[in-house]
Amino acid sequence: MVVRRPVVRVPRVKAPRKQTEPADSTLDRLKEAIQQIQQHNVSQLSFEEHYRYAYNLVLYKKGHLLYNAVAELISAHLEKETRDKIVPTFPHSTTAIASTSGTQAGTGGAASENVAAAAAGQLFLDRLRDAWDDHIACMSKLRDVLKYLDKVWTNPSSGVPAVYDLGLSLFFHHVVLFSTNPKPAPPANSRASTSAPAPRPTTDPSTVAHHLLNTLLNVIRIEREGEVVSRSAIRSAVGILSRLIDEGPVPLPVQASQGTGSGSPVISSGAAAARQRTVMGEGPPGAKESPYKTAFEQAFLKQTEEFYARESARLLIECDCPSFLQRINRRLEEESTRAQSYLNASTEPLLMSLLDNVLIEQHLSSILEHPAFGLSTLIQDSRIDDLKLLYTLFGRVGKGHPTLQAGVSAWIVAIGKQINEGVSLAPEPDTRAEDAKGKGKAADEGEGAKKKPEAGGAINAKTKAALAWVQNVLDLKDKFDTLLVKAFASDKAFEKSINDAFSVFVNENRKSPEYISLFIDDNLRKGLKGKTEAEVDEVLNKSVALFRFLTEKDAFEKYYNQHLSKRLINQRSVSDDAERSMLAKFRVEAGHQFTKSAEGMMKDVKVSEDTLEEYKRFQDRAVIKAPFDIEPIICGSNVWPFSAKDKTCTLPKVLQDGIKSFETFYNQKHSGRKLTFMPDQGSVEVKTRFKTRTHELNVSTYAMVVLALFEGLGDDEKLSYVDIANSTNMLAPELKRTLQTLACAKYKVLTKHPKGRDVNDTDSFSFNSAFTAPLAKIRIQTVAAKVETDAERKETESKVDEARNTQCDACIVRVMKDRKQLQHMDLVNEVIRQLSHRFQPTPQMIKKSIERLIEKEYLERDDEDRKKLKYMA
Repeated sequence: MVVRRPVVRVPRVKAPRKQTEPADSTLDRLKEAIQQIQQHNVSQLSFEEHYRYAYNLVLYKKGHLLYNAVAELISAHLEKETRDKIVPTFPHSTTAIASTSGTQAGTGGAASENVAAAAAGQLFLDRLRDAWDDHIACMSKLRDVLKYLDKVWTNPSSGVPAVYDLGLSLFFHHVVLFSTNPKPAPPANSRASTSAPAPRPTTDPSTVAHHLLNTLLNVIRIEREGEVVSRSAIRSAVGILSRLIDEGPVPLPVQASQGTGSGSPVISSGAAAARQRTVMGEGPPGAKESPYKTAFEQAFLKQTEEFYARESARLLIECDCPSFLQRINRRLEEESTRAQSYLNASTEPLLMSLLDNVLIEQHLSSILEHPAFGLSTLIQDSRIDDLKLLYTLFGRVGKGHPTLQAGVSAWIVAIGKQINEGVSLAPEPDTRAEDAKGKGKAADEGEGAKKKPEAGGAINAKTKAALAWVQNVLDLKDKFDTLLVKAFASDKAFEKSINDAFSVFVNENRKSPEYISLFIDDNLRKGLKGKTEAEVDEVLNKSVALFRFLTEKDAFEKYYNQHLSKRLINQRSVSDDAERSMLAKFRVEAGHQFTKSAEGMMKDVKVSEDTLEEYKRFQDRAVIKAPFDIEPIICGSNVWPFSAKDKTCTLPKVLQDGIKSFETFYNQKHSGRKLTFMPDQGSVEVKTRFKTRTHELNVSTYAMVVLALFEGLGDDEKLSYVDIANSTNMLAPELKRTLQTLACAKYKVLTKHPKGRDVNDTDSFSFNSAFTAPLAKIRIQTVAAKVETDAERKETESKVDEARNTQCDACIVRVMKDRKQLQHMDLVNEVIRQLSHRFQPTPQMIKKSIERLIEKEYLERDDEDRKKLKYMA
């Protein structure tokens, strides 16, 4: 079998066609066409013909001749255009006028100089733009004609850029770097000259670059000073600088070996993309930056810093804080618009950061502490728009908001201290409605038209001061609630700093728990005029906000329970729903344990109502009826904040009989329980006959006991203070307060001898039969010091401290029972953490509790480590 070998045919290589026309002739025709393009005479030129000329030159290895000729023609044309059209428009006064930068454009010489400089600068920039536009148009046409040269011969990686890029480089070196005082050129074939770095655009004051840079800076300064300039001219000049690359000149003339000389494309898609980036001013990776970055941007930012440093210093002297802020904000908006109009996108962040530093960050303290119109004035006058602008501007810098927060907090604490010292921020609140359901006037002979302050008002001076304190704090809180939302954008950091500041001065007032409780009591009592239920609920919600600021919540709990008990016993609560709603709010804030006693009191009142219904049915069946209707409230001794200790009083027989009737009923229903009558807590309705009419008086039990002594006495008969004290067996403070209510307050049903507000042991009293009032039913409330006296406060604080010690002991035992053993400091920290929702225990308090528990053998110290504590089972 014969195997045939495959036949391989070697292709014949065709010899290149000989050039039919000399290269010089072809090149001359192309040169003439290029000159016609530069002179805008392209209507008679044939694109196909001249493309073929360039194609043939490259095809027959004459690409270097074509490339060098194009470069020479472009260079010569650019230099001629620059010398004839651009140099004559140099604004020679630029430097002199620019030295006045930072002064505000005004009238007279400065304004006229600015106008003239702006006009000269615009002319120069327009000529440069015309030259650039003309050059770009020519280069676009040349790139199309010489497309085959770019495709086959040019090699950017070897230092031979494409025709279009060559045009950009030549424009930079023959226009931007054109000098009116040229230096001798190095030899054309000198390789040393080609490797030397290109001079920077502003190194030679005789160059176009120098005038371009200074003209741009000067025109921008003139615009900042209020004159109208051509932004399009600036934008064009900036665009030129951005699209050029600040690198050394192309080494010309190029040699034949520098091109590729092959027929295959040299510039890949990646290279084309790199060239496009160069044209747009971004530059290929690793390339040098544009003159915009290396020269203009740096000078522009430096001038901007100097300009606004002078202006901000001047404005701080001339303007108040709001005006300064408005000017700064307007400047920032102007510069942002300016950057977007004619600067590169990369410059705007640098510009705005610089402005934030120069205009805001360097003047934070000066703005806030301005002696006349600083932060204090803005807050005091509630200038929301100005504060909002302040918040916005300060938010532009890192230290802005923390500095503003510190200033706001300091202002709150300072004003809070003034409130604590009694300095009111608001007008004196209107006097509340009296506790009586109607107003009446006592016919007290000899008083005349001049009215004296009455001791029987529902709110005495101390209580007014307490309520005014709370109202002032609420007004301040309302102010900052509004500012937080409208000026500070509900910023959580600002909210925390504001709350912390309130907590500081609220807790500096040792009476704040009592004052807040009094304020709530005042709004939950019946008889308030001018407030709807919704308004009362709104006020109570604000009161809960103040409650959050308290660190001694256990002290507030004690006062609140005292005031709640009086409202419930005297039936003065606005409604059960309001009371339960208030307790629900406290339960959410402080937990179930906090409201346990108050809820127990509410439950006792409800049970007492049911007990009363049963007692009425018992009375219906009883043979011997009670002498009067009784409405008892059965108070559990473990939840109500008072006791029967030291409450002595000799009751009239009619009262004793009524009480005995109820005790009989109650003992039949509940065996083993002991009832103790509280004469200082109840109230009695007494029908009293005066000369003109009979009135139904609602008075305290003590007042009824005193009035019963005057039954059957004539108008001229008197009882001395001593006689009344012996007959009633009341304690002196209670008796004097009761007599003061009946004889010295608004409704004077007794006459005091001699007249006066204070009750003395030597005084005597008689029944005021001439008393008159427009209403038949009158409520006479016992004069009581709503705000505790110093002695009462010491007693309250003593009880609170005692309760705290008990809670601290219980907490330590609870922790140690769970942990078994702990280091002393760990135990202290854990106890503080657990009790902080009620009060702030001190380390000294915890230390004493630990010692007590060691003595009681609940705890012991470790034998080896005395700082370690152990729980003893």
